[in-house]
Amino acid sequence: TTRRNRRFWAVRGVSFTIAKGEVVAVLGRNGAGKSTLLQVLCRITEADRGVIRIRGKIASLLGAGVGFNDELTGRENVYLNGSILGMTPSEIASRMESIAAFAEIPEFMDTPVKRYSSGMKARLGFAVAVHLDADIMILDEVFATGDRIFRMKCIDRIGELAKEGRTILIVTHIPEMLQGMCNRGIVLEKGSMVLDGPIDAAIERYVSK
Repeated sequence: TTRRNRRFWAVRGVSFTIAKGEVVAVLGRNGAGKSTLLQVLCRITEADRGVIRIRGKIASLLGAGVGFNDELTGRENVYLNGSILGMTPSEIASRMESIAAFAEIPEFMDTPVKRYSSGMKARLGFAVAVHLDADIMILDEVFATGDRIFRMKCIDRIGELAKEGRTILIVTHIPEMLQGMCNRGIVLEKGSMVLDGPIDAAIERYVSK
């Protein structure tokens, strides 16, 4: 078999269960399989093999502006994302002011998203994810943009949601942000899960590589 014809497994043999109300980190270097795993969980990519059981609605933030239509305004994108989760227009409208305030862009909600900076997109994306009716939130690199104050606001909000019983899966390259927020970490290496345990042990494994 030539190298060109060999099958490459981005993620293989990964198995875990996350309980309601858990905040779990997924750690791994570039190419470890994190993005593929999240895309499979969000039904963006179909798994070739295996079984995925998800109980509840998922809200995902897989990068700044992912899931937004650039031609629509911020407000219109909030309605679009909320309707996908099955919320009514009145339910979405009742949270619009809070979403705009959290994202710190109330004056730009009626501006097309294509005119937003990457930081504005990231803030609105996080605000939408944490304000809509989802049982499970999958957050990828939510701390990559924004200043320290906004990051701390994100951490506080994640803690509040966990206490409400939301299940949260977080991917980040800033492991120091995870301590005090997650109590469990999953470490991926070359598409395989090499550790599923306490967050301190997961961070230690991640930074040692």
